[in-house]
Amino acid sequence: MNRFKALLRNDDGVAAVEFALLVFPFLLFLFCILDMALMFFVDSALDSALHMAAREVRVGTAHSGSWDLARFKSTVCNNMALSFGCEDELLLTTTTMSDFSSMNFASAVSGGVLSVNESFSPGSSGDYVMIQAFLPWSSLLAKLGADVNTLADGSYVLSAAAVFRNEPF
Repeated sequence: MNRFKALLRNDDGVAAVEFALLVFPFLLFLFCILDMALMFFVDSALDSALHMAAREVRVGTAHSGSWDLARFKSTVCNNMALSFGCEDELLLTTTTMSDFSSMNFASAVSGGVLSVNESFSPGSSGDYVMIQAFLPWSSLLAKLGADVNTLADGSYVLSAAAVFRNEPF
């Protein structure tokens, strides 16, 4: 009995036990924050890269250079700071409209699956053009079982759009 009381009063190693109990939740929380920060960074890079590539469409460079879908994807991905297999997974669609009131954003997700009919058309001088980009993104949170995803496979869809009127060229 005396031995048991002495063991209860002994506080050697308490800090190590507390550290062992708290280090896993702390690191998990930290890596989730970093994962979300990286996702937002790549989403911002996609938006910026799409707008830089859309400028080439707006001023007529894509039209005069006879750009196709692969060339436009390559331009977008080359403008991204971190692309992570961008050219293989990036989905693009363009719509040429008569005016801004006829604009209709495409939904990239149907039944938990990313389904986009890819197309690229730079339009002509003075046309209204909408370019949408969709990039699937696997998250650490989904791998840990958090149900915060967009797609059935546990990944998110990062998206960006540019809407503009082509300049006279």
